[in-house]
Amino acid sequence: MLKFYGPQPPAQLNKLQLGGYCPHCKTGTRFKRTTDPMWALLYRDETQKVVINYTCELCLGPIPVRWEISKWLDKSNAEVASPRVTLPMREEFNFDHVPESVQKEIEEALDCLSVNAYKGFAAVCRRAIQAICTNLGAGATSKVESQIKEMISLTGLGPDWKELAIQIMLSGHNGSHPDLPDVNAKRAALLLSLLRDLTYELYTRPGKIKDAAVSRKEAIQKKKDKEG
Repeated sequence: MLKFYGPQPPAQLNKLQLGGYCPHCKTGTRFKRTTDPMWALLYRDETQKVVINYTCELCLGPIPVRWEISKWLDKSNAEVASPRVTLPMREEFNFDHVPESVQKEIEEALDCLSVNAYKGFAAVCRRAIQAICTNLGAGATSKVESQIKEMISLTGLGPDWKELAIQIMLSGHNGSHPDLPDVNAKRAALLLSLLRDLTYELYTRPGKIKDAAVSRKEAIQKKKDKEG
């Protein structure tokens, strides 16, 4: 995710101060431009897109950013817009206590998202929902919605969580069928947020509570052993 400090695109390249999430050190920071375009050649060839190299100010990792030339000002200057990092950037995901069978599906979904394959991301998220249902004991069935309902019943979660899981399933259904609504970047971001919420509620939060209980039990036992 890119961030701008000061002027926003479209604007002249040298007036844009760029930053965001570094794909190398996984940190939010500013990016420093290390190359300048040869505007005269771009103008002569009527180039519509250009890749400018930046470096992360923290780790100095290279970050190529593709810009669209939105407006020529003269032969030596232009306005640019629609920046896009051309390195795959994989989103962070909390896999604490998430079982391997579910994690494998989510990781493949994140790989799709890292290259902006939004429909593929949605389709694999549907597989992740099925993996969650199977892991939690819902019987195998061709109807994913039936699995979701059974999974919610088994876990004791409320109707809001059932609707959340069904929304993920429906987005995956759309991603798998070309005649259904497209999955764009905005919908993919929402889908990722829903999947994070669901796995946290089903696995991470209960796992942390269990870890805390075990830790407390061990501390009590150590105290008893010491006193005894």
